[in-house]
Amino acid sequence: MSFICSTPSDGAASRVVTSVKLVGTVQGALPVGREALKRLGGKEKEIQCEKADENAFPEEMIVIPVGITPQNLKKFTLYDILGFSGEWGAAASTDVIKKAYHKAVLMYHPDKAQHKTEDGKEDRTVFLKIQEAFAVLCSEPKRRAYDSQLPFDESIPSEERVLKGLAKGDHKFFKIFSPVFQRNARFASQKPVPDLGDMETPIQQVYKFYQYWVKFESWRDFTGVGAEHKPDDAGSREEKRYYQKENEKLAKKMKKAEMERLIALVALAEKHDPRVNADKEARKQAKEAEKNAKEGAANRIAEENAAAKAWSDAQDEAAGVNLTKAEKEKLKKAVSKCRNILKKLLRFSATMGNGSGEYGILTDAEVEKICANCNMAELTTMNDAMGGEPASKDSSLVLPAGFDVVRSLLSTVVDKSGQAEEDEKIAKDAKKRESEDKVIADRSARGKKGQATAVVEKEWTQEQLDALRMCATRYPAGQATRWVSITNYINVKHSPPVSFTQEEVMRA
Repeated sequence: MSFICSTPSDGAASRVVTSVKLVGTVQGALPVGREALKRLGGKEKEIQCEKADENAFPEEMIVIPVGITPQNLKKFTLYDILGFSGEWGAAASTDVIKKAYHKAVLMYHPDKAQHKTEDGKEDRTVFLKIQEAFAVLCSEPKRRAYDSQLPFDESIPSEERVLKGLAKGDHKFFKIFSPVFQRNARFASQKPVPDLGDMETPIQQVYKFYQYWVKFESWRDFTGVGAEHKPDDAGSREEKRYYQKENEKLAKKMKKAEMERLIALVALAEKHDPRVNADKEARKQAKEAEKNAKEGAANRIAEENAAAKAWSDAQDEAAGVNLTKAEKEKLKKAVSKCRNILKKLLRFSATMGNGSGEYGILTDAEVEKICANCNMAELTTMNDAMGGEPASKDSSLVLPAGFDVVRSLLSTVVDKSGQAEEDEKIAKDAKKRESEDKVIADRSARGKKGQATAVVEKEWTQEQLDALRMCATRYPAGQATRWVSITNYINVKHSPPVSFTQEEVMRA
């Protein structure tokens, strides 16, 4: 005969066998009932015995005071009578109070503690008070009402004391405020109450702590505390009702003062909390850095716009914009002269062994492209780099180092020429699309004749916005046709369902 067996663990959890697996041949009688379930193995279900409250409270702290008599009974609170000294009573659960009650009964039962009245009869006052303590402290409503009547330290630290403590170090903040919050936490309706923590507590938990206390809900009941009127002494129902209303007014006034005191405590703590102040300073610095970055970006944009305008003005001056007819004719002759000097200098580069073509370092097509796309300032820069007009008359004066300047400017000219050709094609395609859009708009207008049309702002895709930023660099500020060119580029290159107008592009 063989079995699969197991024995219960020695922990707090007890085990109940829910299924049994039997292997082999059974011979003889088996134990029955609970004994059989203990000895036979199988799958088990654990039942956790919740004794957290009992385990959390040290039973050795329950010390029933000796020497309680009917004469000195008023000196003891209900917590004192059951053996809870200091603030231990606030943490005692119902199970712990039951244990304390049994201890007190064993000590002060009338059969053991023989108290007599003046006339010699048995005095059960102490025993009855122990029963009252048990009845009150085991009932949550009665216990809260009783706790609200007990003396309580409502003091909060003064700002002078806080500043004096912080002068010795941030750690003093917690020594000052932790006991105060822990003392007031006994009246919390919502539990668990968050802890004040320390300097290592994450800032999110710190803010949650203060949010909890800002919305703190207290069960402290001031009904009857300091009441001037006793409803039970009233001579009539009307008088009793009047006394009750007066007491309620006083209780509300005290409750309001209680909440104001807690608000003042929270405000004082948050004001001087070194963690909160460090976080505020970090946020301030981050905001300042962001502000400086924005101002720097705005200044760079302003400088770029100013530089673009200056470049545009120089381009206009070089191109002869706003010149008189005589001045334009004079400029035209000067540009033609610069082109001729450039060609002569390039021919000298060929005779000096640079390249095999007529113009040495450049091809005929490249020379034509330079002459067609460079303004007078650029032509003068290239000529001066190779020796200028004197070198065009005497090859010995030619400066070979200037050939590199010509080559570098050539790449710029090629890009400018390519962009000019592309812009020209874009302008033609944009004009064609504009005509098509107009036809579609006219058809739509005829279909909705007599109906009010609402102006709908077009939405920009991320791709179109990226293109707009690129165009801002491609077409610098100061050009007369800048926004026309940008609008044409976006409408042609990115083909929106409905073409953007120049005003819409400028608003974006």
